[in-house]
Amino acid sequence: MPRNNPCDADAPTRTGSRLGAPEGLGDMLLYRLNQLRAVGGGMVLRYCEGRFGVTRREWVMLAMLSSQARVNSSELAARAHLTRSATSKAIMAMAAKGLIERQALPGNRRVIEIRLSEAGRRLYEQILPLVEGVNRELMSSLSPQEVDALDGMLDRLQEQADVMAVHLAQLPRADRRRGGTRRVGLREPGDGEFGA
Repeated sequence: MPRNNPCDADAPTRTGSRLGAPEGLGDMLLYRLNQLRAVGGGMVLRYCEGRFGVTRREWVMLAMLSSQARVNSSELAARAHLTRSATSKAIMAMAAKGLIERQALPGNRRVIEIRLSEAGRRLYEQILPLVEGVNRELMSSLSPQEVDALDGMLDRLQEQADVMAVHLAQLPRADRRRGGTRRVGLREPGDGEFGA
């Protein structure tokens, strides 16, 4: 199989599975999925932002809300795999665009329930066929049998990732307020958190 990834330009050609025995970043599953998402998702992004003025995050939330009568922001964050802060920002932007309606839960005003507005549902119904078209064209490169096999494999990979996420919950989280994404270095035994 020819390599088109610049990360692999100097790597020797070999037989066998790149995924089963990765020799570099370009062979790794998550990197390859991210590349696919970047290109395929870029087409969706052009429709969403270029034609309809919504971000990809807002589109995902529109799609999730389309099948729910009401949902609270914490549930929406969990389903979309977003932080509460990112979800809150998206909700505020969508409310400003008139795409959703917010209502405090009776008896607990800290819990906000969200639903699509009529304008939000109309927008969802306009975008959905375009996104389905991108998905359909992308999947047309596979046979029906390959599509079925891929579907099952993705289910198993998601299940494995979910199990790993639970078992690896003790790993430190990024603390971007303290410069967690910029701090580089090994932690020595006895050091405080992040070597502080």
